[in-house]
Amino acid sequence: MLGLFKKPYPVRVYEAQVIVNGYASSPYHDVTMSLDVQPFTPDELMALPEGERTIKRVKSFGSAKLASANEYEGIPGVRLFYSGQWYECVSSVKWDHTILSHYRSDFTILPESAQMLPP
Repeated sequence: MLGLFKKPYPVRVYEAQVIVNGYASSPYHDVTMSLDVQPFTPDELMALPEGERTIKRVKSFGSAKLASANEYEGIPGVRLFYSGQWYECVSSVKWDHTILSHYRSDFTILPESAQMLPP
């Protein structure tokens, strides 16, 4: 993908849950990824079911597939720190119909109670 519009963003990648002193914990590591991040357009929001239109969403374009949550293994989705808030990946799809092959990943904002400190 053309890197003209990409900027570095903090991304938090989680691993499988582990039990520490009887409590579930999700280990993670922070990386910086070069992404083109944009808010959803009004047309994209209108395509969502009515109850989901008020949730703040962003999309990113990049060269790597980002994982969404895996409830079976207890792994949260990849988190993106954008404009002072954390977002969680809900989907990541490869677009390879042109020579500018890339992944489009969609994110929803985490609730205020789940917001973490900046990386």
